[in-house]
Amino acid sequence: MIGSLGLPAPGLAQETREEQLAAAQAEKSQHLHPYVPTVAERRIERVKNALLAPSTFYPFIGSIFPGGWLAVGPGYRTRYAETGTFDVHGAWSVKNYKALDASLRLPSLANGRVGIDVHGNWIDAPRVAFYGLGNASRTVDKVSFLYRPTTIGVSLRLQAAPFFAIGGGADSLDIRTGRGARGTPIEQSFTAAGVAGLGVSPSYVRSRVFAEFDSRESPGYTRRGGLYRIDWADYRETASAPYDFRRIDAEVAQFVPLLRENWVIAVRALASTTDTNAGDLVPFFLMPDLGGSSRLRGYPSWRFRDRNRLLLSGEYRWTAGQFIDMAIFLDAGKVAARRADLDLADLKTSYGLGVRFHTPAATVMRVEVARTVEGTSLVWAFGPSF
Repeated sequence: MIGSLGLPAPGLAQETREEQLAAAQAEKSQHLHPYVPTVAERRIERVKNALLAPSTFYPFIGSIFPGGWLAVGPGYRTRYAETGTFDVHGAWSVKNYKALDASLRLPSLANGRVGIDVHGNWIDAPRVAFYGLGNASRTVDKVSFLYRPTTIGVSLRLQAAPFFAIGGGADSLDIRTGRGARGTPIEQSFTAAGVAGLGVSPSYVRSRVFAEFDSRESPGYTRRGGLYRIDWADYRETASAPYDFRRIDAEVAQFVPLLRENWVIAVRALASTTDTNAGDLVPFFLMPDLGGSSRLRGYPSWRFRDRNRLLLSGEYRWTAGQFIDMAIFLDAGKVAARRADLDLADLKTSYGLGVRFHTPAATVMRVEVARTVEGTSLVWAFGPSF
């Protein structure tokens, strides 16, 4: 009865499908050609080749100090002994901030697991903002001061396991402070009795150690993995002034991909504490802070300072294009004089929407609109939020 209905036999149908597939493959083989990269892929490849060139002059574009806005300047990078690098750049910002930065990375040891670098950095920030100490500081109390640190040091990093690293270093840190170049000078509104370190220019020997577990795809851009890191630093004032202290920074960040990584849930927690011996103080310009493009967005840089801080951030990210992501974010944080006050009461909050332009491994630029109780701000940054 099957034949009378005009239906093909199962064997004949199978042969027909196989013949169709064979014909399609034969047709496709006649039109094969090498893969042609898209315009965007070619541009990214040119940038990557320039960045990884053994020796090259390059333009530095980015931030040199929080609150300094966009900075530009010349840079030079060269390689030596296969894995060693030398990098130096200078920069000037639109707010007249200046910086000179140099680093010498020694050739890697132990099959690339041990890295040592020597670095030097000089910054001239002529009008750093200060609003007072504590979570209740006010925008009407904003003043400015000169901050000019010079740092020379050495760092070591041991990649003990694929995702686990430990390390540390030592620095000579010389800090000069003074009258701000613009706005109300800090000495006009605050006194040394109320603000520790006002009017002093200390010099330190700083010791540092850290441990981290980092399973992110790249520190500059990732859709999965996590970062779990703790840093400990000891600041010893070389002139035996009462400004010795210790600082701990702990950070946790996790990135959870959804639907083939088209959506990503990103969360972060950051806590910083300081500790002193009896009679010692933490200078205000070295205290933990909140505000700026990556720590409580929407508030200006250095908006809140105190001896301890807490920051919580969450983002919902989604792919808007091949090299463009969008994100909705919420930040909450506080500063406190006592470690015991780092709780969830009286948190300062901000929320907003942003767009990020990125390569497969780095965030090139980030533009966000952030809302706080103090108003709405446009945030520009050259790097990831976290």
